[in-house]
Amino acid sequence: MGSHLLFRLGLAVVVAWPAACSGTSPTQPHGAGTTGAAGIGQAGSAGMPGAAGSGGAAGSGGVPSGAAGTAAGSMSAGTSPGGAAAGKGGSAGEGGAVGGGAAGVAGAGGGGTAGAFTCNQVTGMTLAREWFTAGFESDAGIVDGRWQLKAREHGYITEWANPNSDFWNQQPESPCATGSTNPDHVVLVVLSWNPACCTTQPEWEQPIDAAVANLVAKYSALERIDLMTVIRGPNNQLCPTPPVANETISMSPELDAALAAVAAKHPGLVFVAPQFEAHDCAAFAGGGPHLTNAGNSAVAQDIALHFSALQ
Repeated sequence: MGSHLLFRLGLAVVVAWPAACSGTSPTQPHGAGTTGAAGIGQAGSAGMPGAAGSGGAAGSGGVPSGAAGTAAGSMSAGTSPGGAAAGKGGSAGEGGAVGGGAAGVAGAGGGGTAGAFTCNQVTGMTLAREWFTAGFESDAGIVDGRWQLKAREHGYITEWANPNSDFWNQQPESPCATGSTNPDHVVLVVLSWNPACCTTQPEWEQPIDAAVANLVAKYSALERIDLMTVIRGPNNQLCPTPPVANETISMSPELDAALAAVAAKHPGLVFVAPQFEAHDCAAFAGGGPHLTNAGNSAVAQDIALHFSALQ
């Protein structure tokens, strides 16, 4: 990363799956033609997804037409910040060795494989649009056809907390090739400049909780939600030039605590993204919160680096 701080993974908070998920990927031999045991995903290191669970070993020395092994790979969330990504299912098992049984099928609906989402949607406001359109989709690691943006000016968390807000009718920009109306992964950018809305942790939690409930209700295919803030100043500090009045580039600890608390209520569904920061104060237009074109381009690469492993 050179001399630049791309993002501070150490502060991202992710809720782990129960300790029963050991974070290894064992296989268990079985008799001829029997079903392989489910794989268990490897725990994720900081900011990275857990590895996919592999299918159980097929029965060896089987008889002709032995039954295929199956895999229902489960996911063990990373215990370090960043955590494991929700997935689409474990790896397929192999058929019986002698009988040439058919290959096992991948586990349906299980976690384990990072990403492979049909449609990833960034939901937010103008500040999110700025980095999204500054090169996020053109980054080498991002699959353009699987990403879209639903953003609107003043798209604050209070709007997404309202199930009847007209903001939900906003047409997606750069729509996904498939699943555009029903994304299975949403990156929700949480922001409000209104002090009457959100100052304390409980005051932040209430609209974030409501927005999560609305996303689940409106998108039946939804499998994962990542909560993130707008781009912060270096080390989450203000720059020498003051930001726009009543706005900031320093996110409060109450907001960060609320994001973690909401994720804790929805293990396996809601996660907290890294705290993305500008590389330096020169990245902002004045004191922020809007970034220059170059500043947005730089943070777009940072964000793409993280989400390319989760798409």
